[in-house]
Amino acid sequence: MNTKSASDMDEPLEIPYTDWKPEYLYSLGEVSRFFREIVDNKRLLGSKCPGCSKVWMPPRGYCPDCHGTTEWVPLSGEGTVMACTYCYFLGMASDLIRFIDLPYVYALVKLDGADTYMAHGVRPKGQSMGEIKTGTRVKAVFREERKGTIADFYFEAVPDQQRAKAGK
Repeated sequence: MNTKSASDMDEPLEIPYTDWKPEYLYSLGEVSRFFREIVDNKRLLGSKCPGCSKVWMPPRGYCPDCHGTTEWVPLSGEGTVMACTYCYFLGMASDLIRFIDLPYVYALVKLDGADTYMAHGVRPKGQSMGEIKTGTRVKAVFREERKGTIADFYFEAVPDQQRAKAGK
């Protein structure tokens, strides 16, 4: 576990972005803590608006509904697939495909504790269509080498034994 202080975690995270030339640093600004938590602690955070109590995932620095400054809240990393499609070509998710094979599932995931959906990749166990579908419970899996990008994690289906224990 990382020993950085809370104030260090809130500092802007700058990562070298080398896929485009010339190289430059891309500041993640007010959502830097989200990416720092992924890199340093393998955990997901949402942002909660103290005004309307909505929890945003992906997080926002300011609530798009009531324009209040949001606060960080931890999320379990488990959620439910709300909609999905199987993808058989790279498309725009090439960074994600570096560590999950084709086909993969592109899904809207509603994480437990969040009020919004996150579009992200889900790795099916096999190549048969239909394993991942609306209603499938998923959990976040973090890459061993994380760089501070949204592709530092993906989702996998929660095994049936865990679903049974959770009463879902």
